[in-house]
Amino acid sequence: MKPLSILLCALLFSINSFANGLEVTEQHVRATPPHTKNTAAFLQLTNSTDKDIKLIAASSDIAERVELHSHINEDGMMKMRQVEAILVAKKSNTLLQPGGYHVMFLGLKQDLKEGESVKFTLYFDNGDEIKIDAPVKKIKMMQNK
Repeated sequence: MKPLSILLCALLFSINSFANGLEVTEQHVRATPPHTKNTAAFLQLTNSTDKDIKLIAASSDIAERVELHSHINEDGMMKMRQVEAILVAKKSNTLLQPGGYHVMFLGLKQDLKEGESVKFTLYFDNGDEIKIDAPVKKIKMMQNK
């Protein structure tokens, strides 16, 4: 019975990261120093369908607001900006990563420590919703040499 229970749990987890030709992999959330009010989630979206799909929103109960963001170069400065949607082109991958697109958690209700996990939901323009359970990880910032 034990191997069957493990298999069922694994299947449930895979259902939570896959919906109608959309798959989420490499999901993780940045750990926060004490009393930090914002953090971000990073992941890879794979669209195996014949139609472009847009990620249009995200939600979670760990923060007051959850937004989709990107970094842009404005007047020689990198700035973070909210975006209305993130395109996941047909038959391709879109990477949400530091310095690019990401899911932003604003007004955190608690500190996030490495080893914990964060639950959040992604919403797409085709009506799909994908529930994510992402591990919290320390992410090293890139340093200029």
